[in-house]
Amino acid sequence: MNAVRKAVGIEKKQTVTDQILDESCPKLSYNQRLTGYVLCMSVGFLLTIGSLVRIKQLLHGDPAPFVIYFTFGNLCAIASCFFLSGPKSHCKKMVDPTRRIATAFYLITIFFTFFVVFYDKIPDDGRVGIIILCVFVQWIAMLWYTISF
Repeated sequence: MNAVRKAVGIEKKQTVTDQILDESCPKLSYNQRLTGYVLCMSVGFLLTIGSLVRIKQLLHGDPAPFVIYFTFGNLCAIASCFFLSGPKSHCKKMVDPTRRIATAFYLITIFFTFFVVFYDKIPDDGRVGIIILCVFVQWIAMLWYTISF
């Protein structure tokens, strides 16, 4: 079909982002995509489970390990979708008008969770409660983001 479009002169010009994604992301076979998805999702699952082991540290005033494991576990799980649909397609879906708000909300909750953990001017006695709230909101945002697909 692309050859026909090119011959007729109606071929769409690629944006710079499309060209970069096409050049940097190799074509994968079905088995490679499935293997990448399962591995990335498994790493995400293990990191998230690993965060639960660190709840005690969170409650004793050291929230960084819990938040780092939890957030990177979620990001690995979301990144596993890159293998199924391809990074270019998935990135386009993320900024689609129907998903733009869910994507932005999810990314903002990730940023805010890290901000609360590493910002020194928040009193330690209130930090744990705020972090637990942030993690809960982050989980809701991830759920909304996932359902939007």
